[in-house]
Amino acid sequence: AMVGLTDAAATRKVKPAGDLAPLAQLLEETEPVARLAAVRLAAACGVTSAGPRLRQLAQATESSPELRKAAIQGLVTMGGDENRQALQGLCVAERPLATRLIAAAGLTAFDVPLAAREAAQVLASATAQDDPTPLLEAFFDRKQGSEELARGLQKVTLSVDVAKKALRSMYSVGRSDADLSSVLSHAAGIATDAPPPTPAEIAQIVQDVSTKGDPVRGEAIFRRIDLSCMRCHSVSRAGGQVGPELSAVGGSSPVDYIANSILNPNLAVKEQYVTRVFELDSGKILSGVVLDRDETRVRIRDAQGKTVVIPTAEIEEESEGASMMPMGLTKFLTRDELLDLIRFVSELGKAGPFAVQTAPRFQRWQLMSNPPSDLITEVPHLEHIRQHVLGSGPDAWSGVYARVGGAYPLAELRRQPGPQVVILRGEVQVNEPGPLAFDITTPVPFQAWIDGQPATPGKTVEATLEPGRHALILRLEIPAEGEPELRVEIRRPEGSTVQFEVVGGA
Repeated sequence: AMVGLTDAAATRKVKPAGDLAPLAQLLEETEPVARLAAVRLAAACGVTSAGPRLRQLAQATESSPELRKAAIQGLVTMGGDENRQALQGLCVAERPLATRLIAAAGLTAFDVPLAAREAAQVLASATAQDDPTPLLEAFFDRKQGSEELARGLQKVTLSVDVAKKALRSMYSVGRSDADLSSVLSHAAGIATDAPPPTPAEIAQIVQDVSTKGDPVRGEAIFRRIDLSCMRCHSVSRAGGQVGPELSAVGGSSPVDYIANSILNPNLAVKEQYVTRVFELDSGKILSGVVLDRDETRVRIRDAQGKTVVIPTAEIEEESEGASMMPMGLTKFLTRDELLDLIRFVSELGKAGPFAVQTAPRFQRWQLMSNPPSDLITEVPHLEHIRQHVLGSGPDAWSGVYARVGGAYPLAELRRQPGPQVVILRGEVQVNEPGPLAFDITTPVPFQAWIDGQPATPGKTVEATLEPGRHALILRLEIPAEGEPELRVEIRRPEGSTVQFEVVGGA
């Protein structure tokens, strides 16, 4: 009920009638999910009596990261000088850096120059392990935000690693703002963005791609985190939904078109990927590809693939935007790497190892980001699977993707020296019931569950599934060395009439 009321208040500006002050009492709920929903509802409805408690939750060291973030966002929604001062107090050096990042982002709703000064100090204290993306996004959502942040960063010293990570974060959300790119590139020791190539340069690149480019190396480059290619593009329906699906692009597009699309993405943007920029009455700026709209709201898909709902009553101005694929991504590549990348994309869809795949198999996996010790230290009990896996929210998972040929390189999941355990989940949508088989190929030890039910040990797992979405859950023990892979193909056992499709996406 609280989630529905929050959505109505945020999207349609419809709030319950009568005295809303008792909502503040719900902030004392001991059940975490209920208290989190209450925080969001009280903020969306502007319940001023909840302000003191929201400030306490934002400042309390015992608050969970999710609750603290919701409380800070609530202070932003309510506005007011007292809440601005509370956020500024959360930016001080004594606070955990994760809290400082969220608080500085929240300050952009009150005072962008002030937020830029605080954000610069926060980033100067950051390490390569910290994620600056939410902070950068907050400035991108404000008029003159990136310019103010660039001015703030000119007055501090960033580590090379933080500057590089900030650059990658900026490009990953589809931005290449000149001032900020210049400041970060200088701090990272990377050349500034090159101008778009001339026709003669494109012709030379095309020639070199055919003689020097290696598609196997190019696929590894395409998968690199710093380029964020798979955040926006999908191959075999696995990956981001922001840009075009690339499975067949090499079979239908000449190499010069592909080279131009990578090096000069604004040259020819297909109509369905043209972005719209919305300036709201709050001063916030949002951009993305429009999914649909009506008289009350507009739904867009932003550069991170998230669906954002914008109330039409809040829109002051709307204009056409640039390509979500920013200029400058290739600054992270050598020329040989660029040739390899173009060669890989140009081979997609052609006969051979990069042809369009037809056999059903998992191309998109979901990785549990921070699995609890109950799942890691030993083979978990069924109750642990139900509690920690089936009971987890979407924020507990992130998408990882197999190569075009269907094999997922498990070595990419090594985050530390020594062997480690990971939890992966692949999903299928069953439309007509029946038996379904999963053929699992991997050299590493594993355990499998289907929808929380333990599977019979072995390389083939079978289950009779009813209509709906179902998950194959794998617990894999990855060794410290070697290049193990995982491949799972899905098939109908003999006599089965099951109808299904593999779930793709981000």
